[in-house]
Amino acid sequence: MNYPIQIFSLGPKIIELHWPKIIAEDVLLEIIALKNNIENKYSPIISSIYHSYQVLSIQLKEIEYASEVTTWLKELIKRPMSRENLPPRWIWTVPVCYAPEIVSSQNQYLQEKNMDLETLIEYHISKSFLLYFYGFLPGFMYLGGLPETLHIPRKTIPDRKISKGSVAIGGSQTGIYPVDSPGGWYVVGKTPVAIFENGQVKLPFNPGDKVQFASISPQRYTELQEGSVHNWEKTAYCG
Repeated sequence: MNYPIQIFSLGPKIIELHWPKIIAEDVLLEIIALKNNIENKYSPIISSIYHSYQVLSIQLKEIEYASEVTTWLKELIKRPMSRENLPPRWIWTVPVCYAPEIVSSQNQYLQEKNMDLETLIEYHISKSFLLYFYGFLPGFMYLGGLPETLHIPRKTIPDRKISKGSVAIGGSQTGIYPVDSPGGWYVVGKTPVAIFENGQVKLPFNPGDKVQFASISPQRYTELQEGSVHNWEKTAYCG
């Protein structure tokens, strides 16, 4: 691995690997590669495995495996990362309507930023966003790469309810609320595509993939909202 990694035991069955406290695509790729290695070798004895920006956490089914897995990990992290351990990566297109008649609370963001709607849309669809991991809510994507022009502090007093499908900005991040939820981010758009439904996340995106927002009209928003199945558009990402 290219970064120094620390290994910690957080109890008899939990092992954590910690990367330096930076948010970077290279760190994410190391985490994904290492996670795949671990799952390929030890899947039958793992109860759960998940990651955040700099931490990979492994929970084992039995205490007896902890020493073996820890010893193996200490050797593994000394090796260079191989791209062969990374799955195919994709850029996924997510339709978003920015029209005021669909996004009634959008004006809060525009007033705070002293920005017009055209500028907001231009920057928000200008680049793709890296999916680091899911968290906070089922299907809530932590996306990196928001242009600095769009950064805004989170609300001091969170809203009691942000509706599902709301595309929002908070701090240096953007994301989509998969379900109705309280939240302190500013809503700037809405996607008509269901993200979490009937107890399941409906997204085919994986950490390491990218998300590209595409502006759509209110008419197209209604058409997609009424559709039963969404056909996701994707292109290969070779970053």
